[in-house]
Amino acid sequence: MTQKSIEQQFWKYVIPSMLTMLLAGFYAIVDGFFVGRATGDIGLAAINIAWPIAAVILAVGTGIGIGGSVIMSTLNGKGDIEGSNKARGNTIFMLIVSTIVLTLGFSITYTNILKFFGAEGKIYTAATEYIGVIAFASGLQLFGTGLAPLIRNSGKSIIAMSIMISGLIANIILDALFIMVLGLGIYGAAIATVTAQGLVAVASLIVIFCDKKNKFKVCELKPDWILIRKMLKIGMAPFGLSLSPSVIIIFANWQCINYGGEVAVAAYSVISYVVASIQSLLQGVGDGIQPLISFCNGSRQYNSMNKILKKAISTVIIISVIIFIAIIPARNVLPSIFGSSKETAIVIKDALFLSSFAFPLIGIVRLSAAYFYAVGSTRFSSLLVYSDALIITPFLLILLPRILGLRGIWLSLVVAQGILMILVGFMFNKHYKSLKEEMCIDNEGNKSA
Repeated sequence: MTQKSIEQQFWKYVIPSMLTMLLAGFYAIVDGFFVGRATGDIGLAAINIAWPIAAVILAVGTGIGIGGSVIMSTLNGKGDIEGSNKARGNTIFMLIVSTIVLTLGFSITYTNILKFFGAEGKIYTAATEYIGVIAFASGLQLFGTGLAPLIRNSGKSIIAMSIMISGLIANIILDALFIMVLGLGIYGAAIATVTAQGLVAVASLIVIFCDKKNKFKVCELKPDWILIRKMLKIGMAPFGLSLSPSVIIIFANWQCINYGGEVAVAAYSVISYVVASIQSLLQGVGDGIQPLISFCNGSRQYNSMNKILKKAISTVIIISVIIFIAIIPARNVLPSIFGSSKETAIVIKDALFLSSFAFPLIGIVRLSAAYFYAVGSTRFSSLLVYSDALIITPFLLILLPRILGLRGIWLSLVVAQGILMILVGFMFNKHYKSLKEEMCIDNEGNKSA
């Protein structure tokens, strides 16, 4: 790829990636929509309590898939096609290993995990029905999410998006059938989700195995432990980005129970659906530029990297502002869509308005994390991701509700993203100093040559 062609491909990669990530986030929303209308607040709260377990499975698939795809694109930039194909095979190998580990692990422990999350009574019963199915079918979800980055980074971003759309449509149809027609409730929602993701996994495998340009060879599955370590190191940040909303959900649910009871938990389930979808959409910009950034980094086209990043920042800011404006009227409609009670609807309207101030900040923070893992700066990307989920937001969720009550829970998202923006500024300052040094070395090498 030339410098001009790389910049021209921005929208070719970003738009399908945004739609793919948005649709991936819709799986939980679709379940919430049908379950909420069929079972009310109890069903919504049950999915919200159980979702972090499902999120771990999806995050592992995302981390492995993106970790492998970054290596693929970087090696492609260096002209090492054989190494790129080997990274693809080792990614599939790790997805197989993860399937065995997570299926066994969660099938044995999910009941105890739900109790630890605070589930009890009717919510606990409903949550076990949902997550029992999800845990047993972990492999379908791992492959459904883990193969998409490999397809996208092979230059097939439209195909990756089409597969995801097909999976979502299947999920909607199956949810309607199992929940509304057959009356299977939350259990039916789980069956619909894993079946749809299974279809995505099968379609993705067909695309990879039938790739005529880069034919898949069984020998590519042979583990290269040096490559796998690098893959997992890079994958830690996208794993954290995917999982962090669910880690935060755990802390927020505890506080919602303390400060607002079942009504607050049900309200937060709707808030988390909306916020997670918007985070996924904005994350799609970062994931979309990742193949281009990794390729440029491998081929040392730093000017193109800079132009792509600036264009991506402008994109997330514009999208965030549009979403913020749209939330104002939408917050009056969303509670009824999810079948929320009147008490829950009042809480949702206030919470959505306060949370929406965080969207522009979320976009830039997530884009920055994606940029850093795309160029191999795993220390920066991991610091952004894990400081948010494990330190900053939990601390604010403890502090702010003590001062502001239930509103403190909603405002913790805004304040946390503001703190992360300060970290982003320091990180880019240090990164660009390092990048300028590399450019100087390249220029001196070219002159001597």
